[in-house]
Amino acid sequence: MQISVASSSLISLPIIEAIIGSEHTLASVITHPDRKVGRGQTIEANPLATWASEKGLLVAKPADISEINKHLLDVQPQLVVTASYGKLIPPELLHGPRFGWLNLHFSLLPKWRGAAPVQWAILEGDEVTGITVFKLDKGMDTGPIYSQEEIVIDDHATTEELLELMSRMGSDLVLDAVGKIKRAERPKAQSASGITMAPKISKEMGDLDWSQPAIVTIRKIRALSGRPGTFTSFRGALLRIHNASLTLMRSEDRTPGEVWSEGSSIYVQSIDGIIEIGEVTPAGKKRMSAVDFMRGARLEPGERLLQQASGASE
Repeated sequence: MQISVASSSLISLPIIEAIIGSEHTLASVITHPDRKVGRGQTIEANPLATWASEKGLLVAKPADISEINKHLLDVQPQLVVTASYGKLIPPELLHGPRFGWLNLHFSLLPKWRGAAPVQWAILEGDEVTGITVFKLDKGMDTGPIYSQEEIVIDDHATTEELLELMSRMGSDLVLDAVGKIKRAERPKAQSASGITMAPKISKEMGDLDWSQPAIVTIRKIRALSGRPGTFTSFRGALLRIHNASLTLMRSEDRTPGEVWSEGSSIYVQSIDGIIEIGEVTPAGKKRMSAVDFMRGARLEPGERLLQQASGASE
């Protein structure tokens, strides 16, 4: 079967490599157009496009619906698989390829339909999530399902770690779905119950509120520290927080957000517990351990971390 893969992320590499190593043929890689990046605003291809070009694969970078349609007419894939493509496929294109479009979605649909299923699963404290391969239709992640597999969410897993695991597992699930298509097996309709939505994560959601329960703050750091990032305010400047963990230390009479050093660790008081901070990025500096940063800052007793909304600046 001739298969194209539509993606804007390196997370699709296992799928592409699995198709290349199978009995099927990779027709093309469809990704985003080159964009301006960095302070110099130089035009660059995304990492997936660069990787695919270096491998000698056919890469398409359609800017709009008409260009996607032209590429499909030129290459004639029998099936298109999407994974983190970041664009909605209009209904008029869904029936272009003979077998339509498949999507690898990072949840157990119908739970967490939308742009950020892994982040919301972690934010909400889900113990189990999974991956789903379904046929695209005109709805938002509403199409019938070919394959699903459960994944237990480790208590310390971050979004990036889960996505890496899911992408590796997803390649086998995609090939399983392609096999079902070849055997003319029909996908199963999604359940009408258990539907939840996973809307896009905003930058503002990464602003840490130390008056929240400790588990809520830890989940937010696990879910969002990679992208868009989690952050706080220290002495009026933005401080990015990359990782943190709960401790079993007994809380004393400290104010939420109060930060102190003890031994070789940095701790922050929440409303109901103590959080140990691992690594940070101060404004204008490189990523470093929280201990090194606070040592250089000469932390004073009683100092606090605050929400950026309280007045921090870049």
